[in-house]
Amino acid sequence: MYSHAAGVLTRAEIHKIRHYVQHKHADLPKERRAEILADAMQRIVLRQLPELPLELKQQVMRALLRDVVAARGMPVSKSHIFEACMKLDAVRPEVLTPLHKWAEKVLEADIDLRLFREAVEEGRRIAVAPGLGVSAWDALIGAVGSREGAGREGRSWRMTSNRAKRHPVKQRRLSIAVYLGMSLVLSGATLIYGWQLLHPKPAANVPLAPTTIQRPMPVPSLMKQKNALPEQLRFVEVDRSRLVRYLRVKSSLLAEEPYLSAIIKAAKEHDIHPLLLFAITGQEQGFVPRTAKNARKIANNPFNVFYSWKAFNTNIDESARIAGNTINRLSFERPAGVDAVQWINREYAEDVNWSTGVNSILKSMAAQIMTDKKQ
Repeated sequence: MYSHAAGVLTRAEIHKIRHYVQHKHADLPKERRAEILADAMQRIVLRQLPELPLELKQQVMRALLRDVVAARGMPVSKSHIFEACMKLDAVRPEVLTPLHKWAEKVLEADIDLRLFREAVEEGRRIAVAPGLGVSAWDALIGAVGSREGAGREGRSWRMTSNRAKRHPVKQRRLSIAVYLGMSLVLSGATLIYGWQLLHPKPAANVPLAPTTIQRPMPVPSLMKQKNALPEQLRFVEVDRSRLVRYLRVKSSLLAEEPYLSAIIKAAKEHDIHPLLLFAITGQEQGFVPRTAKNARKIANNPFNVFYSWKAFNTNIDESARIAGNTINRLSFERPAGVDAVQWINREYAEDVNWSTGVNSILKSMAAQIMTDKKQ
């Protein structure tokens, strides 16, 4: 009944907001539209959160938009909210009390506070061990289920007791009849079983087929692909000195650390060609020139993940990781004959010509950096 967690910020809502902002504010710069979009999404999520202290509420909201919407490309559900709250000190009264009220409201159930506290403690243990294969939401559902199960047993026992009290003679007669019937059935079954043991049927003279033991065929190990990119867009080592030289010609802040290594690391972890990630920064932010206003902030998110560096200003490690996740997620189910970057374009950027720019930059970079490498 409760295993399905209702949506808080669905894909349909995100699409609707994006469409509205894009057409209503078409005359505004892209970054300003991204700010409006992010603000609308933040307000939707905030309205659905438990009545936590404002600072904690905003912390949970940012985590949901960062880890669920931006990083995983998923809509936000109530299970995500509960799981995000597990990263707080959820046993503190200022967190536990509003979270308890919120859980009762969304599940439409009275939850014993002691059971809820136990579910929260279990949820916090699960949150730090994602490899368990269960979620904090499962712990909450289990607590509600055990409470309801106990309630049903209690109600059933009380109903039986009340009927017996109202009709003691009828109940006694019914019990005697039931027991007598069961005794007759058991006695009959015992007699039949004993007769069969004393008078076994002769076994048919059927030759037994020889038993053949076959060795199981080895099952090839299947490694899940990180993406569905074509081979030329998969990870290869690049000549860092050439890459740095190329970026310095562009006066790019990304030629420096920690930006350079963070982007290459994300490319390797996600099996993406490093130059594709750098080409995206070129298309999105012109490789972040040192002279650009707010260059250091832009360099934290040169991929404009979660719509823009203004709406989502984090650090280069996280934005590169999210960009890698997004590219990989969008790379699957590409129709035959469709360019991979163009296929990613359908969701990564509003500009339909985004892929043309990325491919052009990528081609230029490869010509100057990968001349001795297999492309």
